[in-house]
Amino acid sequence: MRTLGTMIVPARVNELSRVLHDISIDDMSQLDPTIAVGMDRPLGRELLAARLPLAESVFVCLYNLEPAGLIVLHRSGVAAQLRALAVSPDMRRKGLARTLLVEAEDRALGRKLEWLWMRFSSGNHAATVCARSFGFRRYNPQCLCRAHGPVIPANGIHITLEPLHGAHVERIISYWLGVEATDGDAWVQPLIEHELAPLVIPQEGQTWRLLSDGNEIGCAHLHGGTRERPGVSLWLDPSTWNTPAEFACLRAVLNTLIERTPSVEVRLGSAGHLRVSLEAYKALGFQVMLDERVLFVKHLETLEG
Repeated sequence: MRTLGTMIVPARVNELSRVLHDISIDDMSQLDPTIAVGMDRPLGRELLAARLPLAESVFVCLYNLEPAGLIVLHRSGVAAQLRALAVSPDMRRKGLARTLLVEAEDRALGRKLEWLWMRFSSGNHAATVCARSFGFRRYNPQCLCRAHGPVIPANGIHITLEPLHGAHVERIISYWLGVEATDGDAWVQPLIEHELAPLVIPQEGQTWRLLSDGNEIGCAHLHGGTRERPGVSLWLDPSTWNTPAEFACLRAVLNTLIERTPSVEVRLGSAGHLRVSLEAYKALGFQVMLDERVLFVKHLETLEG
């Protein structure tokens, strides 16, 4: 439901500039830190007000005819990404953020798009409450961390690590990400394939294909190998979830570290995988933690559906 007295209109430079002068850089960059680059420079807000509508779909919320908030949408073939949503400080607690979300959904549906998504800090509790009340779901928001614990068992299973380089990294991870999504995140699988995969495929570190008795059972990625807490991402065949083979894979990856440490962060390829294997990881001293930034996704109900 929209707040009484509001109108959402395509952004005009003067109205957009007024909103940008009312909000902080932090407000503007909550969903996409890159969108507010240069905003704090001289005439930065004026330049952003002139430039932004040329590149994205930008709308201003008028409350009793006064500019009070904005949304910035980036549309693809299947989805709309919310790059910014902000309300002027003196206009908050009037339901304007929810009104802007309603507008974003209506605009996406008007283009026959099936998804609406955004990404923001897991510590932004107000945004989390607003998003979840509006029907957004978090996509695989958690990882497993431990500072100490028992040795991760290999269980007598030999895992071969086959290094991957170049284009093979993205291709193999994308394949196994799709396998994980089919069983563990089926509700959002189409969006993962079309749009979200680049956001969850690591850009730095070492990647391996995982083989057991010559059979490919998944892939793994190690990053931060020189840090106090290295990070491991696992995308595995569902038949290995919560089995000795899963922990043999993890052990094999950690064995590549020059300096062994019990402290490690593990990210599994899907929420379903995490649910299945969680108790076994807890027994090894792992705890569930939210990511620093979390993806929120809403599947839109089109008229055709």
